[in-house]
Amino acid sequence: MQESASNPERLNPRQLIDYLKQFVANKRTTLNEVFIRRIVSAVFFALFNYWALKSYIKGKRGDGPYGDSFRLSTFFEDLLSKGFDYAIYPLFLYRVGADHYILNPTRVELTSKPWKGVQENVEINYDVLETLLDLAYDILEYLEKY
Repeated sequence: MQESASNPERLNPRQLIDYLKQFVANKRTTLNEVFIRRIVSAVFFALFNYWALKSYIKGKRGDGPYGDSFRLSTFFEDLLSKGFDYAIYPLFLYRVGADHYILNPTRVELTSKPWKGVQENVEINYDVLETLLDLAYDILEYLEKY
């Protein structure tokens, strides 16, 4: 095992999410769409990377020469099997909206399993960001015990 994979806490996003939650609370009236979009994306991928490292340490392997490239669908399957559909679906939906669509509001079409083909209207705004940060905490609490 790579030495860098021996400590899952190095990728624990708790400090990041705590910081972002405080930052967002302090900037309610001045937080623009660029910040909101980047926060949504960063939080989603911080959770994914933490899950992937914890999975790797548990002996699960992904793709690539070191088995350290994990698929989003595997991440989703794991969280859905633990009842986190209420949290991972909106985090993913808005992450796709934040990273792949320029209009706001817009209609997002998901292309990854298990939601491939699902279309939903989204508006990326401050209230959504607050909700997504709360949902991220739910997933994080599970992952810290994973």
